[in-house]
Amino acid sequence: MEPKEEIKPGETPAVDQPAIDTVKAEEKPAPVKKGFWSKILPWVIVAVVFYLGGLATIFFAVYQPAKNTAAAAAADADKQITELTDKVAQAEIDIAAVQTELDTVKADLTAAQTTIADQTAQLAKIKQMEIVYKFLVDVNGARAALEKLDTNTALQSINFAKADLTELQATEIDAASLSGFGDLLDTATSKISEPDLLTSRDALDTLYSNLLNLVNNLN
Repeated sequence: MEPKEEIKPGETPAVDQPAIDTVKAEEKPAPVKKGFWSKILPWVIVAVVFYLGGLATIFFAVYQPAKNTAAAAAADADKQITELTDKVAQAEIDIAAVQTELDTVKADLTAAQTTIADQTAQLAKIKQMEIVYKFLVDVNGARAALEKLDTNTALQSINFAKADLTELQATEIDAASLSGFGDLLDTATSKISEPDLLTSRDALDTLYSNLLNLVNNLN
């Protein structure tokens, strides 16, 4: 029990009054009016979120698959380039082999052509000598026939000899080596009867001697 306050003379006793809360209720601030940016900020945030979401959607739905496709295409292209490079290298090897074979064939062909040319020249030489020997035989036959006074056989052999001369002139023989042969045959023909029979025989003897020299020169 609290001690009573002692009242002094002339003082008015204190009257108890209801307790007044010393803590006043805090006054609520007046609502602040929102500005323009405060109003649109949420919408800006929403727009940014949707924009970023759209970018992400585009990235994962379009860009990333396209990037993967491009990477696959690039890898396939690299593979094809490698294969083509290998084929080109193989083709170069094949070309080199074919070129070597072609060079060999050309060398063989050149050698063969040289051989053919040599053999052709040799064959022509043999043919030429064959005509010369036949010419020699026909002239000698005419000489033998005149020895027997067989003018018909002699004249026949002289005609054969003229054909031999024509055939021999068609070869590649030097024309100078046959100089005078035709004249001797014409003399032997025109002088084959008496009294010029010896002149015909001398012409055939001279022709026969010239043919022997020709054979020696051609060999």
